[in-house]
Parts: sequence; C-alpha cells; structure tokens
Amino acid sequence: MGASKAKKMDAKLLGKRIKLARVESDLTQAELAKQIHALQKSISGYETGMATPSLETLLKIANALKKSPGYFLDELGANLRKSSGE
Repeated sequence: MGASKAKKMDAKLLGKRIKLARVESDLTQAELAKQIHALQKSISGYETGMATPSLETLLKIANALKKSPGYFLDELGANLRKSSGE
C-alpha cells in the first residue's frame, strides 16, 4: 500500500474515532469546536478524514471528549504496524 493511501486511511480511522467519541459525549460539531476554540468546518474535516488535527488540537479534542489521547491513537498505531509488516 502506498504511503499516501495509508495516510488517507489513517485519517479516516482517526475521524471515525473522533466522531464516535463526540456522539457518545452528546455534542454537535459546533459545540465541540467551541470548546476547543476551532471552527465547525475543522471538526467536520477531521471526522471525514479530509483533514488531520495537529497533536495540540488532538489533545484538546481528547480533553473535551474526556478520552485519553491513546483512545484516538492506539488503533492507528496498530494499523501502521500491520501495513509496514511489523
């Protein structure tokens, strides 16, 4: 699998995790955006995999959604190890 394709898949997986945690927290995209001082369209981009949050932003998202950063990153790391053959 090409690096850009793997990166796109990882962004989509991260987005799914963000959306799941946001919905579990009963927040709209706009409410989450307000809590982390971001734009609603940024949250939408993260959730669809069209954009990837910076580490700083991901930490803000994790804090707002009462999740550990590992909640968002653990599965991504496992997928990266699989795709690289580790």
